[in-house]
Amino acid sequence: MGEYLFTQRTRDDQRIAENLSEEFSGYLVAFDAQSMYDAALEAARTQQSRVLVLDALCVVQVDTASEMNGQRFITAEIDSVLKGAPGDYGFYDAGRAGRYWFRAALNGFSGADAMTGVYASPIKNGDALVGVLVYISQVQEIYESLRDMQIRILSWMAIVAAAVLVINALVLRTITRPIGELNEGIARMSKGELSARVRVRGNNEFAGLARAFNSMSERLEQLDNSRSQFVSNASHELKTPLSTMKILIETLMYQDPLDPAMTKEFLTDVNKEIDRLNRIVSDLLTLVNIDNGMKLNLAELDIGALLQEQARRLLPLARENGIELECAAVKEPLEVSGDALKLQQVVYNIIDNAIKYTPRGGEVHCALTRSGKKAVIRVTDTGVGIPQEDLPHIFDRFYRVDKARSRETGGTGLGLSIVKQFVLLHGGTIDAKSAPGKGSTFIIELPLAEKKNG
Repeated sequence: MGEYLFTQRTRDDQRIAENLSEEFSGYLVAFDAQSMYDAALEAARTQQSRVLVLDALCVVQVDTASEMNGQRFITAEIDSVLKGAPGDYGFYDAGRAGRYWFRAALNGFSGADAMTGVYASPIKNGDALVGVLVYISQVQEIYESLRDMQIRILSWMAIVAAAVLVINALVLRTITRPIGELNEGIARMSKGELSARVRVRGNNEFAGLARAFNSMSERLEQLDNSRSQFVSNASHELKTPLSTMKILIETLMYQDPLDPAMTKEFLTDVNKEIDRLNRIVSDLLTLVNIDNGMKLNLAELDIGALLQEQARRLLPLARENGIELECAAVKEPLEVSGDALKLQQVVYNIIDNAIKYTPRGGEVHCALTRSGKKAVIRVTDTGVGIPQEDLPHIFDRFYRVDKARSRETGGTGLGLSIVKQFVLLHGGTIDAKSAPGKGSTFIIELPLAEKKNG
């Protein structure tokens, strides 16, 4: 930009000086000083400049400022013209007594009070050099404009640089802080602190990563707590029959010889506790297999026929307890893709529980319906019911609503948990609705098998 402005000013001054040199050629040859002075004064006033007319010996004949008349004046530009150059241009620092400053450097800058451009053009009579016209113009306004422009550019560059630094710091902080917190959380988890969480900031990729980490950490903590609780519950459940057996056996060992009937009774109780231990161990092994990814032997099953079959198996138990067991007839065959043994266990356990927790004279009803693409099994009883505070936990492992009653009926506290896991493995759901004294309803939903075309 600076070079363009100075180049344009040089061309303008060159054009003016060349026109004046042609005009003054005749005046100088004729030694018409008055005409030269008048013409020079008019040009200087019009162009707001200073004009000097020198003869061939560089003596000033006309100076529009009337300061150097009769004096010899020589500059590098004038010397260049005397040596045959068609013209030459240079800059001077007027505040430094005419000292030459950056000859032909069109984009130079200085701290001077005033910058002056000097253009020397030859005055010829034919081919003979008869003098030199010196055209002096002020270029201070160009210099000041460029200086202001430079200051503005530098100021904007400083502002932009500062803004870039601030933005860079904010971006780095935005990126590094979440990463640092995530690394810290991972380090805490690696030391066994599963309660470690990281702060979620904003709604970007790092926030999503933080949420995923927190979710993983929470699930691991829940799993760890669940396993700890499971071990504690399992130990307690195994300890109870073992303690009972130990007491019974020690009684047989250390007491005086008992009559055969009493001995048989004690041994019968020991046998029951052993059976109970077997059931607990069997259920625990089933849950372990489920947790390790139990594989299902899938086949298309008529779920209605399966429900009717399990109801027939449990009908003698219901009659023995004075309970009416009904299973509604299925209007249409409903097929599901499932493992027959696992689904039999699901249905059997639910009906068996309904019978066990229904008082004599009560009723248990089974029904199968279709809801969209799902088969829905409902088992309803008129039993003791389940308190609302216990209802959300009935599928938890080792959870018992009435611990004394559960042990009397031979329950391990794992039956409903196994049932739920089997239902989930088949892509279904299980839910319970109940109220104390009003009975319970268990609802099992299983996806129907897709019908093959053709």
